[in-house]
Amino acid sequence: MALHLDLVTARLFVAVVEEEGIARAAERENIAPSAVSKRISELEQRLGVALLRRHHRGVETTPAGAAFLRRARALLREAEHLERELREHALGEQGHIRLYTNESALVGLLPGVLRRFMAANAQVRIDLVEAMSEEVVRAVEENLADIGIYTGVAPTDGLVVRPCYRDSLAIVVPPGHPLAARASASLAELLEHDMVGPDRRSSLGVLVARGAADLGMTPRIRVRADGFDATCLLVQQGFGAGLVAAPFGSTFAIPIGLVAVPLREPWARREHWVCVRDIEQLSSVAMRLLGELAPASGPAGRTHAVPA
Repeated sequence: MALHLDLVTARLFVAVVEEEGIARAAERENIAPSAVSKRISELEQRLGVALLRRHHRGVETTPAGAAFLRRARALLREAEHLERELREHALGEQGHIRLYTNESALVGLLPGVLRRFMAANAQVRIDLVEAMSEEVVRAVEENLADIGIYTGVAPTDGLVVRPCYRDSLAIVVPPGHPLAARASASLAELLEHDMVGPDRRSSLGVLVARGAADLGMTPRIRVRADGFDATCLLVQQGFGAGLVAAPFGSTFAIPIGLVAVPLREPWARREHWVCVRDIEQLSSVAMRLLGELAPASGPAGRTHAVPA
C-alpha cells in the first residue's frame, strides 16, 4: 500500500517528537491538540505500526518512529530547499549559498576562490558569515549554512568532511621586540614574553593552551582578543606578542608596521576542512563551489570527525 505523506503531517510528527508531547507541539504549530492527535493516529493506521509510545510524561518514538523521524526531517529539509531555490529563480537569481568560515580561511583561502567562482557564476548570491570553527560546524549541523570551513578538532559526526586548505601560524611583534629579528621562534620562546592571547574558545586558543600545558608553562597573557585584526592592533599598542594565521600577518600585520615571525611548531601547520550536511541535498551552485574549495579530495568525502 502506497503511503501518501503530506508535509503538514510530517511537520506535526517532528514537532510532537521534539516537544515530547502533543499539547506542546500543537501550541508550537498553532493547531488544536485533537487535530494533531488525529493526524498521528491516522498515520499509524495507514502504516500499520506504532510510531509513538505514550506515557504519563509525554511521548517517545518507537524504533519505527525513530526511522520515520529521520525521513520526515529529510523530507522537510528537501521541501525547504526546493522552496528556497524556486523563490530565488522568481527573483532572477541563479542560486544562493550560505557559507560560514573561520577567520583564517576568510583571509587566506576565500578571496581567490570566490573571485574565480563569482566570475563564472555572476548571478549567484553568497551570504558569507565569519565565525569560530566550532560555530561553523554547528551552523552546518543545524542547517544554517550550506557549506562550512573550519580548522582544529571540531565535532563533525554525520557531516561530509573534505580537506581544503592549509596555512601556518606566525608570531606578530613590534620592531625592536626580542623576537623581531628571529627567522622563526618556538612556542616556548613566545611564552617567555607578554602576550595578546587568542579567544579561549577558538581553535587557536585550544592549540596554545594545549602546547603550553605540554611545556609546563603558563602563558603571560595581558589581554585576549577576538580576531586577528584586534590581535594586531593590540600588539601595535604594546600589549605583547600575538599569534595569527600567516596570511593575516602579510595582509594586515606588516602593513601596520609589525613584524611577522613564523611559529616553529609541528602543529603550526594547520589543515582546514570544508563540511556539508549532505552532498545530495546541495544545490547545483553549492556543489560547484564545493568543487572549487576541495577540488582534489574525491566525490564522497568522509563522514567522521577529523583526527587530532
